[in-house]
Order: sequence, then C-alpha cells, then structure tokens
Amino acid sequence: MLHFEGLRKKVIKNYFTIIIITVTLFEGLFMLYIQNYYYDSVRQLLKSQVDYTNNVYNTVTMETTSFENKINKIFEIQSVENNPRFGIQIIDKNRNIIIDQYSFNTEEKAEYEDVENALRDSKHLTPYTYKIEDTGEHVMSISAPLKVNNIVEGVVRYTVSLDRIDNAIFKVEIGLILAGIFILLIAISISLKFAETLIRPLRELKQFANELAHGNYSIKLKNTNIPNDEIGDLAQTFEHMASEIDKSEKLKEEFISSVSHELRTPLTSIKGWSETLGYDGITKDELDLGLGIIQDETERLIKLVEELLDFSRLSSDRIKLQIDIVDIKALATGVVNQLRVKADEKDIALIAEFETENIVSVQGDKNRLRQVLINLIQNSIKFTKNEGYIKVIVSQDDTYTTVKVEDNGAGIEKQNLTKVLDKFFQEDYNKAGSGLGLAISNEIVKLHGGEMSIESEKDLGTCITFTIKNKLIESI
Repeated sequence: MLHFEGLRKKVIKNYFTIIIITVTLFEGLFMLYIQNYYYDSVRQLLKSQVDYTNNVYNTVTMETTSFENKINKIFEIQSVENNPRFGIQIIDKNRNIIIDQYSFNTEEKAEYEDVENALRDSKHLTPYTYKIEDTGEHVMSISAPLKVNNIVEGVVRYTVSLDRIDNAIFKVEIGLILAGIFILLIAISISLKFAETLIRPLRELKQFANELAHGNYSIKLKNTNIPNDEIGDLAQTFEHMASEIDKSEKLKEEFISSVSHELRTPLTSIKGWSETLGYDGITKDELDLGLGIIQDETERLIKLVEELLDFSRLSSDRIKLQIDIVDIKALATGVVNQLRVKADEKDIALIAEFETENIVSVQGDKNRLRQVLINLIQNSIKFTKNEGYIKVIVSQDDTYTTVKVEDNGAGIEKQNLTKVLDKFFQEDYNKAGSGLGLAISNEIVKLHGGEMSIESEKDLGTCITFTIKNKLIESI
C-alpha cells in the first residue's frame, strides 16, 4: 500500500528544510555584511581622525609647542569644524582624563586598550569597541599620542557612539527576518503544489496498478494527469507492460485452446479406433487402417509433447547444443528426401538447390539443425496448395552458412510478419499446430550464432532464411 500523505509530508519537509537553511545562511551572511559595512565606516572615520592628528598636531612645526597649547589647538579646531560625531578626551601620560568632550576636568582614569597603545606610541593604532558601564552606551574609540619634542606627553581620544548604528542594523535585521518568514510562507505554498504534482500522477499509477492486479489489462491512463517527465516515462512503461500482459494472456488463451484441440483430435482418433479394433469380425483392411491411424496420431502427439518440452527448456535456458561436425549438404538432402513423400501427397515439388559448389561441413548440433529444417519444410507443406513448389536453397561463405526455404503457398499477412516468430502465435488457429515450431527454430538458430528472417506476401508465398556460423568452437 502506498502512503501518499507520508510522501507529501516528506517532500514538504525536505523542501522546507532546504529553504530554511538557504534563507538562514543568506540572511546571516547579509547581516554580517551590513554590520561590518557600518562598523568599517566608523573605523575608517576614526582612523582618518588619528591620521589628521598625527599629521597636524605632531608635525615638526609644532615640536616646540607646549602640551597645553596642543590641547587648546585641538579643541579650537574641533570647535571650528563643529563636528558632533566625535567625543574628545584629553588624557595625560598618567592616564588621567584632563578634559572630556565638554571641556571639563573629570579627574578620572582612562584604563582603555587604545589609550595604552597610544601611550606606548604604537605604530598600530586601531579602534576599540566597548560598552560604557554607567550608561550601557555602545561606543567605538581610538587614541592618538600627543608629543612634545617627540616625547609622548598625553593622548587625544576620539569616541563615536554606535547606538544609532546598532538601531539601524537592528531594523535591517528585523526586516530580513520578516522577509525570511514571508519567503518561507511562499516556499510552503510552492512545496504543497510541488508535492501535489508528484502525488497526482502517482495516485493514478496506484489505481492503474490496482486494476492490473485485478486482471483489467485493457485499462488506459489519463494522459491529462501524467507529466512529460520521468513519471510520464514510468506511466508509459506501466501502460506498455499492461498491453504486453494483455497480449500474453490472449496468446496463452489461444495457445491453451489450440493445444487442447491438438491433444483432443489425436486422442479421439486413437480412442475411437482402439475401440473399433476390439469389435469381433473386423477385416484385415480395417485393422491395417486403424493401426495406421493410431500410429500417425501417436507420432503427432509425440511431436506436440516434444515441442512443449523444447519450449520449456528454451524458456529456462536449459537447452544445450551437442556440438559436432555436420555435413550440411547431406543434412539438407536427407531432410528433403524424408519429407518428399508427404509433399508428393499434395503434388508439391520439393527440391534442394546448392548455390555454393563446395559446401564444407560446419560445427553444430545435427539433430537440432535437422529439427529446424523439418519444421520449416513441414510448415511450407501445410500452407502450400496442391501442385505448388518448395525449394530448399543452401549457400555458404567463409563465416556463415545460409539456408532458405521458399514456397509459393498461402503467405503471411504483412502485419503479422513481426509476430510469426513469437511463441504461441498462429495466423490461422484453424490449422493444426501449437504455434511453437518457428519460435523454437528461431531460438535454435540463435544458439548457432545466427539469425532467422521472413519475407512473405499474402497468397504469393513465403521465404524463410536462417544463417548459422560455420565455426562455433575453434578447437573442433
């Protein structure tokens, strides 16, 4: 039993999982990019201010300027620029905050990493991010050394608040989260439709399989629900399988009917004549006639049983060839002479022709090749009218030996030419036979490394050609 609800859940779950992972990764990377973008902008701004301090306040022209003058100069320039983005602190070399951004003396200690780097006159001055304990404000700071006579006398510290930036980043993140949720809702909707497109044809395939299980092999799929993809290919395979099973079932029924008829007819004759021969006063002519009919019908039964046994062996690949050296010319001549009596009964001219002058012996199973040739000639006799002809034509090259059995009999309908080599097929089920002779002969020819082909026109005649390899085993 197929659980399509479980399949739907599995499709949605997998699809949804992929979307969640994709959206999460994308949003995470994008948020990281936005945060780095904003913070990098602030870092660049602070670094440019440090560069400005180093280039202006610590130049050679100001080497004789006192520390207090430099401080005043910094606040003077800052006041002229009126730049509210920076907070400024002046810190002496003992880490005391002399003046903050409001020009007040706070008498606090500046124990910060960027201050330490500046006092050490480090060449690598980098912004430092932290939170103010009292207010919880998120800030970024950088310090630059103030030098007098090239000696560090203090530090100027520039600070920028990150709260507004953090708020902007937070709003972007909220927007991304909402967009992600919206995308997930769309993904669920799409995955539901996608799951339905998978389940709808599978549901029909399930119903189709159920019909097959109940023996309805003539059922057809509704093409409107089947997509043109791998599922469509599977559906076509199902439909083709149903058609082939239907054909096999019909062939089986026809075969059973034909075999039943073939068995019943000789058995009826044998039973009738065996009872007749038991009557008193039967004449010698009647006795000879009855025994002859019983013998003929018995041989007919034996042939039918042998064909069924051969078919069983071929179907299970249990038939094995007894490879020997076969004089194909003598074999063809012998079979023609054997069956000429039966051909003469219908005034049919049965002859053998050899197109190749020197026909060499071949490797093969003599009895099986004889069986093939007998089957083909007997079929020709059966379907050839009185005063017709049958030719057995043999030719040979370095690799293959070719045998043709040609007649001017009833022929085969064009639409049946591809079916006559199939098992159980009979064009006319009113004719005696099991429908296995040609199929068995074709398999024997394949075992000899060759192939069989048929050319025929209705009411004009038939030519069946088969080839066999001259050498099957090099060592023989």
